[in-house]
Amino acid sequence: MKQLLLPVALATLTLASACSSSTDDAKKGDASQAAEETAAAEDAAQEAGDSFKSNIAAVAFNPVTKLPKAPASASSQSECDWLLKAPQSPAARMVAKAGWGVTGEGRIGKYRAVSFAGSFEPATSGSCEIGKGNVAIFDGETIVAIAYAPSSGRQSIAKILPFEEDSLRIWDGDIVPAPVADIRVVDGKGLVIQKLAGKEMACGGGTPIPNIYGMPITRARKALAKAGWDAVGNGDAEGREDSREADLAAKGVTEVASCSGTGFGFCAFDYKRPEAALAVTTVGDNEDPSVADYAVRCGG
Repeated sequence: MKQLLLPVALATLTLASACSSSTDDAKKGDASQAAEETAAAEDAAQEAGDSFKSNIAAVAFNPVTKLPKAPASASSQSECDWLLKAPQSPAARMVAKAGWGVTGEGRIGKYRAVSFAGSFEPATSGSCEIGKGNVAIFDGETIVAIAYAPSSGRQSIAKILPFEEDSLRIWDGDIVPAPVADIRVVDGKGLVIQKLAGKEMACGGGTPIPNIYGMPITRARKALAKAGWDAVGNGDAEGREDSREADLAAKGVTEVASCSGTGFGFCAFDYKRPEAALAVTTVGDNEDPSVADYAVRCGG
């Protein structure tokens, strides 16, 4: 997990429920060409002792020998350029040169992973839905595998972010992004895609953060407390000008720091441990909003 504090008013997003079936189709993986050319790649991987496997149905992971061709829709990346990442490696520059929009990259084991997408659809309040995304795995400047969302499913891939010390987390392309799976090293060689870890060991491995994505905040705060996180009191209901903040504080959720009055009704909540601070963001204007994301800041 990238250890950056999130802004409270993430008003650049919109409700995932607004997605239509047509955009679901646009979000599906576009790596079928490369994914089908796996015979020679699998033989080469076996000879090298490497393996690329997925333990979840929503994301496939196959050896490949070449980068898939960018679709014509990749030109739409200029509509959501704030979500693109400037290539930092030769591998990422190869992806960008092929016409894809680079959305993330990072080291994992001996490999360089690059996430990229071929469809960017602007939505309300400056938000964007990302589709036709994949994660390419490079050994040096040679592509050796690709993770993609099979066309038979409804999953999308948008980006990767660092997770713990030697893992990557895949995020979807919905307008309110959510994590999909983790990529981890297998026995020092090869990679596996797994379901989300039950907890993240942040700050060098000594700070546990339970998987609270999608949890109502009243449930998430209990999971955090069990993991040693204390709620930071930000004031009682009295004196709160925002009615949603006041309602949450009245229920005992006094760690609510602020709520957005527009967009998706994001709210921010603060927690702490002796060695770290945690900012949790929820989405939705219901009485018990669900966790959309969190960010940890290490250091007491």
